[in-house]
Amino acid sequence: SPNSGDGKTLTAINLALTFAKAYNQTVILVDCDLRRQNVHRMLGIESAAGLVDFLVDDKPLNEFIIWPGIEKLTLISGGRPLQNSAEILGSGRMKSLIHELKTRHDDRFVIIDAPPILSGADTMALAPCVDAILMVVKQSRTRMRDIKRAIEMIPQDKFLGYVLNRQHRNGTAYY
Repeated sequence: SPNSGDGKTLTAINLALTFAKAYNQTVILVDCDLRRQNVHRMLGIESAAGLVDFLVDDKPLNEFIIWPGIEKLTLISGGRPLQNSAEILGSGRMKSLIHELKTRHDDRFVIIDAPPILSGADTMALAPCVDAILMVVKQSRTRMRDIKRAIEMIPQDKFLGYVLNRQHRNGTAYY
């Protein structure tokens, strides 16, 4: 999303759950919003360590892969908050991790919950490593100028489209 509060974390969780449950696909959800990790909180999971510990402290990744009790779904939490995270997310170690997660299993989807695009360079550091980008916008909240600025920043060949969050229907019309 261009800004915080548009619902990208909940959208990432819902997308991961949908792929795992409805489409019977193996999914790994990675919390890459290293300043404000919320995936584990929204799923009600304790997480004192995670991606930051792997990237910064060189701890083994298998210590941080969490199974939340949902078949076909695993999670890598962000770990401790890290304010200057763009450099870490753009590191060779992070690029290698994403490549490994994508290629280890042919039928696995990797869903990344990234920070807001306009909040810093974090998402732009991740962009070269991903196959596709969905932008979450919140109806009546995300400003059009912010959407346009965010679109200009991301690689156009990877942009799939938008997820409109919190859409309110007017009236009780059937359509």
